[in-house]
Amino acid sequence: MAKFTSVPLSTWLLGLVLSGCSLCHAQEITIGEIPERSKSTFQLGTAVNPQGRTLLCDSKSILMDGKPVVPVMGEIHYTRCDEKEWRRELLKMKAGGVTIVATYVFWIHHEEIAGRYDWNGRRDLRKFVEICKELDLPVVLRIGPFCHGEVRNGGLPDWLVDGSYKVRSTDAKFLDKVQEWYSAIYAQVKGLMWKDGGPVVGVQLDNEYRGRWDYLKGLKDIAHRIGFDVPLYTRTGWPTLTSPATFGEILPLYGDYADGFWDRSMKDMPGDYAQAFVFRPSRLSTVIATEQIPNQTGKEDAADLAYPYFTCELGGGMMSSYHRRIHIDPLDIHALAIVKVGSGSNLPGYYMYHGGTNPTGIQHTLNEKQDSPATNSNDMPAVTYDFQAPLGEFGQVNEQYHWLRRLHLFLADFGAELSGMDAAFPMDGITDGKGEDKLRWAVRSDGQSGYVFVNNYQRMRPLSDKKDVRFTLHLPKETLSFPQQAMTIPAGQSCFFSFQLPIGGLTLKYATAQPLAKIEHEGIVTLFLAEVKGVPVELMLSADVTVDSSLPFERTAEGVLFKGLRPGKDCVIRTKTSTGQRVHIVVLDEATSLKSYKIQTNQQEYLVITSGSLIHWNDEFSFEQWGESAFDWRIYPAASFTQNGKKIRSKADGVFSRFQVSKPLTPVAAKLTKLRDGGALRTVGMGQRGVAEQPSDNDFAQAAAWRIDGVNALKDPSNYFLKVTYEGDVAHVYSDGQLVEDNFYNGKPMYVRATSLLGTKNALEILPLGKDYPIYFHAAVRDKLSEAGRLLQLSKAEW
Repeated sequence: MAKFTSVPLSTWLLGLVLSGCSLCHAQEITIGEIPERSKSTFQLGTAVNPQGRTLLCDSKSILMDGKPVVPVMGEIHYTRCDEKEWRRELLKMKAGGVTIVATYVFWIHHEEIAGRYDWNGRRDLRKFVEICKELDLPVVLRIGPFCHGEVRNGGLPDWLVDGSYKVRSTDAKFLDKVQEWYSAIYAQVKGLMWKDGGPVVGVQLDNEYRGRWDYLKGLKDIAHRIGFDVPLYTRTGWPTLTSPATFGEILPLYGDYADGFWDRSMKDMPGDYAQAFVFRPSRLSTVIATEQIPNQTGKEDAADLAYPYFTCELGGGMMSSYHRRIHIDPLDIHALAIVKVGSGSNLPGYYMYHGGTNPTGIQHTLNEKQDSPATNSNDMPAVTYDFQAPLGEFGQVNEQYHWLRRLHLFLADFGAELSGMDAAFPMDGITDGKGEDKLRWAVRSDGQSGYVFVNNYQRMRPLSDKKDVRFTLHLPKETLSFPQQAMTIPAGQSCFFSFQLPIGGLTLKYATAQPLAKIEHEGIVTLFLAEVKGVPVELMLSADVTVDSSLPFERTAEGVLFKGLRPGKDCVIRTKTSTGQRVHIVVLDEATSLKSYKIQTNQQEYLVITSGSLIHWNDEFSFEQWGESAFDWRIYPAASFTQNGKKIRSKADGVFSRFQVSKPLTPVAAKLTKLRDGGALRTVGMGQRGVAEQPSDNDFAQAAAWRIDGVNALKDPSNYFLKVTYEGDVAHVYSDGQLVEDNFYNGKPMYVRATSLLGTKNALEILPLGKDYPIYFHAAVRDKLSEAGRLLQLSKAEW
């Protein structure tokens, strides 16, 4: 039996002794008592709003009205989204579990020409923040001056980077301009700070800055003096500063990505990306923006470990640059989030959570390019900023939206307790993503209860099933081993199991199913668990409960044991505690759990199951589904609904009530008429930064072209998107000669708004792709390209 010793996250973290066997995958851990939260010494802004609500943070988490919470932060860029869609898309983010909205304020989007500010339309920051206030969504403004975000010059206007100013420095001339910029932002959000009763709870100062601390402190002083008095001042915790920070002034927030468009490699998963799939005590990532921040060491500032572990850039997806066409799998994002929460993070913050579309510039396109004056390492699309995010460029729902929402439901209901639980890691566990034989796992515990986090997934590297897994937890007052029968953790699974979970006066000693949510109704507390597919469901309750269930169980010396449960909407265990409290436990199958939403209306919480996306506000619901004419949903506890004043009938479906309505949608075929075939392959040169250079407008003379017809046949174009499945290098879509959408091919379809195609002439152009182009593709495209030698095909187009 190999021995392990503790790896403290900081000097006061949970102590542990571990032992494990790589052949049988037995895991053993001794958990001691942990110290209480330390009091905050952070010198941040006003924490109380006019209603008396407080927003603070201590050494572990955010405290809302004195109670610990684990918020979820999601990034959306208001200037990259049509203002008419802000409200709907923010509600979709909220339905996905996002509780804080983050957004960059790109200087170049508002003052492209010196002295000429534009705060209109999609640039109307005040309107965006006011909508966030209406929807009860706190906001963190990332105010720069430098942002990056794949924007031209990192968001700095051309006139600022033309050599007249020493940007991102303490040079007085530059800081005078920063003060003007911060003042312009503040004028838009004046009266909307938290202390005013508004939603702005934080500001991020600059981004990915690696210089001296006094620059960041100077930015904070300017912002505060102007009026940005907020509970949270933040900075990116990477890269390491060149001079020590004054403790307590600015919170460092962290990030990690499953892969990056910025790398110069032609290989899968270069560098340290595999570390994102391993539980570890280090908060720093060394893979972010490696082309601009080389030689990152991963060495942490010890003082920073006394801050709570928050993130602002967990990759919700990834853009494709011209030279590196990242193809994200939704499970990449799910595993990344599970690993970070299991490693101790008490604020998962996603970049991006919602993709977008670059606004139109006055002088230039506003995308990062190799030939732009600054921040010019990569050629990025001129129009799309989809990011393969949980919510795509136009709000289309991607699969990780559902995986992440399931985690967020748990954080909303159990985050208060989780936030006080420290993370522990095996001494000789896998730290670099290269190990295969050992189980990847971590424990978060308060010494009495907690969660075992497991990840058996790694991007682009199949892992083996981990067989005969049992956990033995030596708690201060007892030893708990589970499950009774050793389980297999299937390859590709990322999950967590609870132990000693208190619920309504009942103790769930353990369950090999993932906690999802809890509902209280008419004196009954209902706990929902989610099946971990491939893992038999076994759970044990404390012995002092009365069970009223048709499901088989047995009473043992340790408690009431349920084995071999078949998850589903009718898999319910009904119990009563010794005090008379009724507690129900429902074990949902994996597919149903991924369709789960939790909403509150009329002071009652409900769990809603629907195959589409759900938007809920006050007592109204909206559903979005793709290509289906029937909308159905299930709800617990029972409720009634009306449509057009008529009551909708329901029928029982397990513990749920099922409703269905018809919303006829007339399918419309996408008609594309070929205008010309593709020409010769172009010679791809290397750009100014040494990577493949994207095609010019002139190069599209060699593109195949199709006329797009039938848009006028759509009854409501706002309900439709054109989905283009193709193979090639780059695709452009034009309406009356104006570029309205572009796409660097990465093996996934391209989407185009129908409302972008209301001109009289609409066209699709696709350039051929050659096998010798110095461009990275994932294996499926590489293999196809190697065999064919050249790719140019329009496979399908549909509304």
